[in-house]
Amino acid sequence: MPVLYLPLIGFFAGMLIISLGGGGGAVYVGVLTGLCGIAPDVAASVSLATAIPTTLMGAFSHYRAGNVNIRLALYVLAGTAVGSVAGSLCSGLLPLRFYNKLTGLILLVLALQMTWHCVYPPKREIKDADSLTVQDKLKAMAYGLLGGVMSGLLGVTGGGPITAGLFVLGCTPLHAVGTSVFVIFGMSLVGFFMHLSLGHMDWNLVKLLLSGTLAGAFAGPWLMSKLDRQKVNRYLRPLVAVINLILAVLILMK
Repeated sequence: MPVLYLPLIGFFAGMLIISLGGGGGAVYVGVLTGLCGIAPDVAASVSLATAIPTTLMGAFSHYRAGNVNIRLALYVLAGTAVGSVAGSLCSGLLPLRFYNKLTGLILLVLALQMTWHCVYPPKREIKDADSLTVQDKLKAMAYGLLGGVMSGLLGVTGGGPITAGLFVLGCTPLHAVGTSVFVIFGMSLVGFFMHLSLGHMDWNLVKLLLSGTLAGAFAGPWLMSKLDRQKVNRYLRPLVAVINLILAVLILMK
């Protein structure tokens, strides 16, 4: 029975969120709707509920490692708050196929942007809050809005567009991942309470997923700490670009 595999799926999804700044929510929703036959609105709520403790642990670990740009994260969160509320209120109003196509197109555009920046790196890097320009702040809120809408509509963590956007803005790879995990925590809270108020929740599924996700959240930071920081910064950007591209293609082909 597919539901019995949820702890194992949660483990790998938890590692994805913490190590790459996103991707786990898409796994949750895809498995719950595609393999377990769970309604999209319930799958969205379960995904968001599971992401909250996972990203809380990850955000704390990344903050201790100095990978979180708090001020930049707050600008992104301003956008995600609006997007999450709007997306949650609209969830279930349109066919799932429409949401999937929209998500796939967003991920495809961001993956192509990231690929471009892998070949032609940004001329400057955002390393601290003082280096933010007005244009950076507006772009950060726009990427947050995209992630928030995806989170509210589909129950995915929204980390894909946020991490990609932070890369495009010029964040170093580890700062992009750490800041994204911090943002996803806040975004998941907003989306979760919106869905909870609408009555879309299955706590048994949350428990099954969470049992594996928390283990994955512990393993992710440990794995990152064992890797060479310079090599992580070199290869993380193209890796996230490839993952976003694959996800976009798979979603668009449905």
